[in-house]
Amino acid sequence: MRKPSNPFIVSGYHSPFYFCDRQAELAWLVEQFENERNAVLYSWRRMGKTALLKHFFYHLEQKNMGEGVFVDLLGTINLQEANRRIASAIVQRFGETNAGLGTRLLKLVGAIGATIGIDPMSGTPQVTFGLSNSQSIPASFEAIGKFLEERKRTVVICIDEFQQIVSYEENNAEAVFRTWMQNFPMIRFVFSGSHRGMMTSMFSEESRPFYRSAQLKALDPLKPEDYTRFIETHFSKAGKKITGVHIEKIFRWTRMQTYYAQLICNKLFSKSDVVSENLFNEACSEILQQEIPVFSTYQQLLTAFQWKLLVALARYEDVTNPLSQEFLNQNALGAASSVSAALRTLEKKDFVIYENNRYTLHDTLLMRWLQTI
Repeated sequence: MRKPSNPFIVSGYHSPFYFCDRQAELAWLVEQFENERNAVLYSWRRMGKTALLKHFFYHLEQKNMGEGVFVDLLGTINLQEANRRIASAIVQRFGETNAGLGTRLLKLVGAIGATIGIDPMSGTPQVTFGLSNSQSIPASFEAIGKFLEERKRTVVICIDEFQQIVSYEENNAEAVFRTWMQNFPMIRFVFSGSHRGMMTSMFSEESRPFYRSAQLKALDPLKPEDYTRFIETHFSKAGKKITGVHIEKIFRWTRMQTYYAQLICNKLFSKSDVVSENLFNEACSEILQQEIPVFSTYQQLLTAFQWKLLVALARYEDVTNPLSQEFLNQNALGAASSVSAALRTLEKKDFVIYENNRYTLHDTLLMRWLQTI
């Protein structure tokens, strides 16, 4: 595999050398896999879940322990779309275009009511589906399960943004996935998600299908000391210099959200051999400027009052009691009941999260941008 020109990777996964720590989390995932337990990994977005899971897959495959399939359900609205995402990921993972598609994979494609061709741009298998109604979904899941179970090595399928199924058009989506998991005990499942409350509720509430069916683990921010060593090592190896002071500023500005810390390091690494205060400020400003078109659209999704509350929360970074008279007066927010209703909407839309008895914005870059307007 080609060596990255910039060691601070912000898209995809390369190899352990460009991946920071997570040894405890990797060991936990391996333990679940080896002992035939299904797992749940959850954290807020931009904390590095996807990279960790790809790192886990790399580990399994390097040691010939198993094979990994990664599926992202973000944006899906029903079981049919989820089924298509899963089937497409499997065909992409196991399709061998240079030697043709294997007999079993061709059988799977036929069983799920799909046709297959080759993408002329990438040369990878391209799947077109013909599923027409929900009655074919269970049969398709069954065919996918049989295909995965017949692989020589154990397959672990990671379904990311799994909390998405809670909002599906069908009211039995959780039960459908639970049945699929139960019917194929030799396949390992890792369910990951970026909504901590939804993920824990799905697997810990007694009335729900997934109750106590998997082991749960929260993905916390990287330890600053480990991340510091990682950053210093890559700068030093390239003959570049960054001070501990600037690394601390990176951590504080990004609130240890892994993706954003990586992004700043990526830009600083590319700009100069020595990181200065001006360079740090320039990188932060450049990142925010690039996001303005996206952030500007968010205002259209909220009422004027909801936006005003979001700006106030961003200004304070985290707030213990946004319904307190002091907070209401300082930000001219009026009645506590209005703030309470707006806060529920902001939480529902994932603009605001509640954790450790504090309210804060989910997206650190959005927070930093709102602090500038």
